[in-house]
Amino acid sequence: MKRVRFPIQVKRGSSVVKIYRDRKGEGTYYRVVYYLPDRNGKSRRHRLNFHDLEAATNEAELKASHLSRMDRYASEFDGKDRLEYARAKDELKEFDLPLDKVAIDYIDARRVLNGVPLIEAARFYEKHNLRGIKRENVALAVDEMIAAKTRKGVSDVYLADLRYRLGAFGEAFHCDVNAISPDDVAAFCESLRLSPRSHDNFLHALRTFFTFAQKHGWLSKEVDLLERVERRSEKRTPVEIFTPSELAGILGSAPPEVAACLALAAFAGLRSAEILRLDWSDIERRTGFIEVAAHKAKTATRRIVPLSDNLAQWLAVAPRSGDRVWPHSKDRFFKAMIRAARKAEMAWKHNALRHSFISYRLAEIQDINRVALEAGNSPQMIFRHYRELAMPEQARTWFAILPETAPNVVPIAVARSKQ
Repeated sequence: MKRVRFPIQVKRGSSVVKIYRDRKGEGTYYRVVYYLPDRNGKSRRHRLNFHDLEAATNEAELKASHLSRMDRYASEFDGKDRLEYARAKDELKEFDLPLDKVAIDYIDARRVLNGVPLIEAARFYEKHNLRGIKRENVALAVDEMIAAKTRKGVSDVYLADLRYRLGAFGEAFHCDVNAISPDDVAAFCESLRLSPRSHDNFLHALRTFFTFAQKHGWLSKEVDLLERVERRSEKRTPVEIFTPSELAGILGSAPPEVAACLALAAFAGLRSAEILRLDWSDIERRTGFIEVAAHKAKTATRRIVPLSDNLAQWLAVAPRSGDRVWPHSKDRFFKAMIRAARKAEMAWKHNALRHSFISYRLAEIQDINRVALEAGNSPQMIFRHYRELAMPEQARTWFAILPETAPNVVPIAVARSKQ
């Protein structure tokens, strides 16, 4: 048998792996030795120990083949490849990472991002998760905001609107606030399929919520989650109003309880929701005026509306069955209005009573700012929609419509605001 001489050299191309034999008290073992460059490009010795020569030889052959392939790849480097390698190694010095690991991580990230640039994903993560951003579930954040608004004393109508709109948002996003992207919000708004007005109202509620989240550190202040959602232009439709003769016909066809509510809209410009929350004490608290408290107003702003002579008489003949002017349901309220119009053989016009009040009141006093205060609207809105819809003589007829009062009825005291 031929004697084996150590160290044994296993060659593949220009690569050499050596096998050494060592004898110690516990027996003989074989050491496979080879060299690989470290992260800095310096050659470092590597050793593997085996108790069996055949196993050591097999491992040496594998390592030699691997080193030979590495040599072949290195020999194929041209000047451009070497320059790219040098640049990459130089960039990695700050983080002390091996080039192959960086390449593997980058490829994995590209597959996950499906074409989104890695730097864009990193910046998104940094905005949403770093800089002191705290995690908070969307639904919990919505509850916290509504609780804060409740403590602040906003109107019940506003709270109900927030619960409806933000409740739908919370149902759609079972995640933390900082995990939502602008694309997510844009897709959510598109899925609602709302009219332009409802769409913009939803945007307002969402912007309020996102601002609240930013103040509490749940969302970065540098993030605009509505950046991909645009406001929608509502197609302007002509403002409809009733003529004095049409209103007289509707009032004459309505029961006294319903007529009082119609008169409040027609002669004081109260919104339907405000009438539904109005108490008799709101009419009697201030002589000659109706007080619309902040929590009962749509705009959550208290306002005082003059009580006209004719409105005082309509309210005086109205029956009372409780604290509320309309003690029944909202559904019954609207059905009663439509029923009165049909009985008078008139087509019911949506919001036309309030529109009529603003139009005739503006024609009567010729003061946009005063009308805006009384109606709880902006002067810009009054000027844009109601200017020149009615003439002064029509206004005089409108505010002279009276009920057929009984001889023993005493009208509520008025303090009519004159021009």
